[in-house]
Amino acid sequence: MKRTGLFFLLCLVVVALMAGETFAGTTATAQWCPICGMNLKMFHKTNHRILFKDGHTATYCSIHCLAVALRKYSGQSEEIEAVDYVTGKFFPVDEMIYLVGSDIPGTMTTKSKIAFARPEDAIQAQKAHGGICCRFREALSEAYKDMAADVKMISEKVFKMAVKGKKIAEKHGCFTCHGPGGTGIGKAPAWTSPGFARRMDSKAKIKGVILRGKGKMKAFTIPEKELHPLTLYIWSLRAR
Repeated sequence: MKRTGLFFLLCLVVVALMAGETFAGTTATAQWCPICGMNLKMFHKTNHRILFKDGHTATYCSIHCLAVALRKYSGQSEEIEAVDYVTGKFFPVDEMIYLVGSDIPGTMTTKSKIAFARPEDAIQAQKAHGGICCRFREALSEAYKDMAADVKMISEKVFKMAVKGKKIAEKHGCFTCHGPGGTGIGKAPAWTSPGFARRMDSKAKIKGVILRGKGKMKAFTIPEKELHPLTLYIWSLRAR
């Protein structure tokens, strides 16, 4: 792929990441983050969720994606909860203590932000891993401050994964029906078409169709390590 093509793909990924997505798949039992499309179970310890005023519930992989969602859906949240790093259970964020900047691996961020339900657990983790203890609003403020650096880091990783995703598409024969590079040859919708973009308006929807099939398209058994890069590649081609 030419350098200009690679740069264009990177730009599309960044725009998609910052724009967020619709409420598609935003239930308490959703499998994937509605912002970045990452597997929620794999990153459960940093999950956050919003209970919206209209009854929707959306679960996000990290405080980073939560921050993106709060900015997109400003004023629509009823309650916000986070997973306690120790027990794996959800608690209201106003009851929690966050450990910011420790060496505990974070999710979607250059600076770790981990939530604890019990202050003593946060203090113990701070002694072992460093960082600063604070309340949710301070941690969220840090997430917004780190947004530019995080997006740069994420976009670089996503770009590499999307390139890998093209190879995975070739491996599973996706281009046989969707055309070279996913541009369509008549048997199946082009991933670049406006119609496809309208129907597949979230990464979660794309993953669901790949795994469950739809219409004449068969279901594919693909591990998450291949499913996510493939989805990112398909998403990068969507008409804007």
